Amino acid sequence: MTFQADAAAGAERVRRYYDNNAAAFERLGQGGASIHRAVWGPGVATRAQAFHHVDELLLDTLPPDLARPSVVDLGCGLGASLLYLAARTDLTGEGITISPLQAARATELIAEAGLDSRVRCREGNYLAVPDDLAGTADLAFSIEAFIHSPDADGYFREAARTLRPGGRLVICDDFLTSAATHDSPRAARRMAEFRTGWHVGSLLTVGQVRTMAAGHGLELVRDLDLTPYLELRRPRDRAISALLAAGRVFRPSGLYWQSLVGGDALQWALIHDQLSYRFLELRRRG
Repeated sequence: MTFQADAAAGAERVRRYYDNNAAAFERLGQGGASIHRAVWGPGVATRAQAFHHVDELLLDTLPPDLARPSVVDLGCGLGASLLYLAARTDLTGEGITISPLQAARATELIAEAGLDSRVRCREGNYLAVPDDLAGTADLAFSIEAFIHSPDADGYFREAARTLRPGGRLVICDDFLTSAATHDSPRAARRMAEFRTGWHVGSLLTVGQVRTMAAGHGLELVRDLDLTPYLELRRPRDRAISALLAAGRVFRPSGLYWQSLVGGDALQWALIHDQLSYRFLELRRRG
């Protein structure tokens, strides 16, 4: 299979994953329209604040001297981050999601919030950013979306194309640590479960990100390790682990079951220093 065909197949798997599970993620998640992780960073006192801690970090990256910054969410899901940002500052926001069901639901949520004059989410692939977004963004970001990319280099190419000179790109996601090893059967199995269940296409170290992004004129200017602020091994997570252990006997299938297995493996990898959850800010040169 050619690289292009493999990338297309990977994108299709991610689209099916979110189309099939979007409603369940919104219904069963704890952050409303936000299907991202809670981050109990400095100053966070409530669960609502934890679900939007990364959004607050995004707000801090917006240039203070711009009257109406332009923001693009590459992998916007249900548009929750754009809605949060637009409710707190006068920006224009564009979101791209590979899932048509997510795009339709995001459009409903934007209209319900009364922000449809400034915010839009549409179906699209961030590996082929629409031409009308080229060179428009003061800030582009991906929260827990970069990891799904079947082409990391293509992601940085398109993200850079989206930005204005001096614009910022933020990626908040899981990255391999320098300590990551697959030298034990258990570690190899858990990382394979994570890759399969989470539909991982790009799993890099921060150093690899720095090098690859630099090839597209993007300079890494901030690296925050948010792993210590995650909720790991909550009672809910322990219950899921027990369910999965029992399920191994019966070998159930399905995308949602795979996502539970992948999420459990992700927690194992974070606890055992195989992965870290990081907030990376990059600046487009020129």
